[in-house]
Amino acid sequence: MRTAMNRFTASALAVGALCLGLAFPGTASADQVDSVQLQVCNNNPRLMTFFVVGFNQYHDRTGSRFWEVQPNSCTTASEYWWQSNRSVEFYYQRSDIGWHSTIVYIPAQDDGATWTYSTS
Repeated sequence: MRTAMNRFTASALAVGALCLGLAFPGTASADQVDSVQLQVCNNNPRLMTFFVVGFNQYHDRTGSRFWEVQPNSCTTASEYWWQSNRSVEFYYQRSDIGWHSTIVYIPAQDDGATWTYSTS
């Protein structure tokens, strides 16, 4: 009887530990998943505002804040990391002439740093 109780207790503790591990995953960092920051280049004479929706380094689907890119320049969407070898939704507008969207594929990166997307 005692052996059966010890097996039940050990099994219950193992299941509890597994559930606890799933409920509280360890801290993730950008290098745990192939992820990059996105740099956006505005090859146009008008100011551009953009935001991104996609999967981050924690495997969560999320949207970013808004950024402005000056005419004929680039801006890094800092503090947001996007999974590489995957697509994101890129939303942008130029000088209040309406929002546009496109799907942007972010290829796999060796260095996990910054990937550049250029618009015209």
